Amino acid sequence: METATPGFWGNKRCLVTGGYGFGGSHLCEQLLNRGARVYVLDRETPTNSYLVLSGSASRINYINGDIRDLELLKLSLERFEIDTVFHLAAQPVVPFFNSFPYESLSINVMGTYSVLEAVRNSTCAKTLIFASSGAFYGATTESEPITEEHTSLVAGNIYAPSKVAGDIAVRCYAKTYGMKAAVCRFINTYGPGNTNFSTIVPKTISNLIRGLPFDFGARDDGFSTCDYLNIRDMTRGYLAMAENINLTSGEAFNFGGGTPISVRDLVKLISRLYDGQDREPVFHGSLKATPSYKCLDAGKAKKILGWQPSISLEDGLRETIDWYKFYWPRL
Repeated sequence: METATPGFWGNKRCLVTGGYGFGGSHLCEQLLNRGARVYVLDRETPTNSYLVLSGSASRINYINGDIRDLELLKLSLERFEIDTVFHLAAQPVVPFFNSFPYESLSINVMGTYSVLEAVRNSTCAKTLIFASSGAFYGATTESEPITEEHTSLVAGNIYAPSKVAGDIAVRCYAKTYGMKAAVCRFINTYGPGNTNFSTIVPKTISNLIRGLPFDFGARDDGFSTCDYLNIRDMTRGYLAMAENINLTSGEAFNFGGGTPISVRDLVKLISRLYDGQDREPVFHGSLKATPSYKCLDAGKAKKILGWQPSISLEDGLRETIDWYKFYWPRL
């Protein structure tokens, strides 16, 4: 069911909040390629955004603004007759989040409520897809893949509860007000265009390009194991959710790559793919008695949407490395 009927997105008016971000840029590109009319609401238009570097920025309609501005959201939905809203705008940088929790929570939580209220009161917007996160589940250690019914546990940062709040709010609005709204839970997305160098894949490639020591500081002990999802598979998840909104509304769906790997093994793999060298990474984090482990069970998405990851970790990392090598002078 994942493949849309011919012309599904043709001339459909879509608003992508945070469209200049990593995931938003790729989503905009795919919507444009499918014939949609794309509007982006964002506070900034960085020149190193994938949206700019891919050439897609010249094809979208830009709205400068903050997602917490409810009146702007309402006006934009009506003025541009928006049909589908993809809400991706967020503060995703964990170190920033931990340093400025109030501002970050305001963006991620109150911003989401503003989007929900704008869609609830709209005469034209029919569908809302929300970008949640595997962070919804908090700190996990069990090696079994996590299903959507798993409880949300205490996390080691303030970012996670902000995603929990938005995730629950979207599903509650769908059930309370009959809105067509659904939640995507993605885990550790990677690929061309991620300029958040506090995340492990861009950080590793950056260290290699700049010839820096293979040292990853104190954030981890190297034995944490996670799942990684290619950005193009993530985009396919957004589209599948919207195309099947009558089946997904009020629900949350997991999307993961299905190949969990420890942080230590991941950075060693990136090193080999980069130039064939086996580098030994250094981690200064305190050794955990029980390593963290997080892998999402995407069986629900496969069964209901026909979605499953299509890009292997090695193939996705090769493409990502090549992209950073080519665009590094502009990053």
